[in-house]
Amino acid sequence: MLSLIMILSVFSSLPGGLGISVGTSVSSFAPVESEYNRRFLTPGVSYGFAASLDAPGPLVFHLGGEYFSKKASSGWDGEISSTLFWAFPCAQLGVMEGFSVFGGPGIVGVNGSYSGTDDFGSYVEADGSSIGFAASAGTDIVLWGPLFARFEYRHGWMDMKSDRVKKDGIETVVYPAAETDLGYSQYIFSLNVQLSAVDGEGN
Repeated sequence: MLSLIMILSVFSSLPGGLGISVGTSVSSFAPVESEYNRRFLTPGVSYGFAASLDAPGPLVFHLGGEYFSKKASSGWDGEISSTLFWAFPCAQLGVMEGFSVFGGPGIVGVNGSYSGTDDFGSYVEADGSSIGFAASAGTDIVLWGPLFARFEYRHGWMDMKSDRVKKDGIETVVYPAAETDLGYSQYIFSLNVQLSAVDGEGN
């Protein structure tokens, strides 16, 4: 996180009045596929970081990443964990002083792993990564000085294919490759700090 702040600070010193903000986020994380609610005991909560690059005009870039995990618990003996990264070029509109709305499409990537007993009694371990698309919409509200809150809804579309898994500790080829729907929805809350503003202006 410290290195990210240093990199963004360098960009903020470049000509052109680029606005920079960084923050931390917490969100609900729910898969679109209802079957996961039973097997993975989702929805759950993810935690992450967020950054924004605000150029002069209506365009703002939202960047960041987050981590999600579920451990073994009552009714399920497995574990799932994933790291998501995302980038959204959004259109932003200032409704009034200290209050703005935004929205736009973006790219999301995920890297994750899964382990647990399947319907046939085998203990399955698998991992993989994928890239997909998402849509985002939300609002920024200035709380005090450079500190502002962001409320956001996001919906993602993503699939992942797996052709190799471990069953009871033995690597097994899956043919045809198993396809997993990684589509998800989120409600996100983040607290952010404005490091620099566009042409000296606040949010």
